[in-house]
Amino acid sequence: MVTAKLTDLHRYTSLHPLFQKVEEFLRTYKFGDPGERIYIDGDMLFAIPALDKAKLKENAPLEAHNRYIDIQVCLEGNETMGWRSRTDCHSPKSSFDTEKDIVLYNDKSLFYFDVPAGSFAIFFPEDCHAPMIGEGVIKKVIFKVEV
Repeated sequence: MVTAKLTDLHRYTSLHPLFQKVEEFLRTYKFGDPGERIYIDGDMLFAIPALDKAKLKENAPLEAHNRYIDIQVCLEGNETMGWRSRTDCHSPKSSFDTEKDIVLYNDKSLFYFDVPAGSFAIFFPEDCHAPMIGEGVIKKVIFKVEV
């Protein structure tokens, strides 16, 4: 897991060949319809705008993905996210959904951190994360980067 200010995203582009395209996309990005997929490089890299009411910690389950790395960029609001290593999660809510590339866990986050507007978090398949925690409405874009 990585979290930093958006102005520092360039420091992390060497972690994956497609991260550079994320940075380039963000330079001209205009927020679109929440939930729509914006294909940047086919199924290998796409963005999903999100605009939703924040949740309480107890209502934000941990999730993990196998096929995609998440880069979650907070555009407006102050998002809190939970984290726990996937190797420490032992209580899935259901089986892995291959089509949606997600599994949710009953396990609780070990720690929480803020991702204010103008910041981002990167979650790899070994990171369980609980997004959208906070107050009010959070406007963000989630990039799905194929592993």
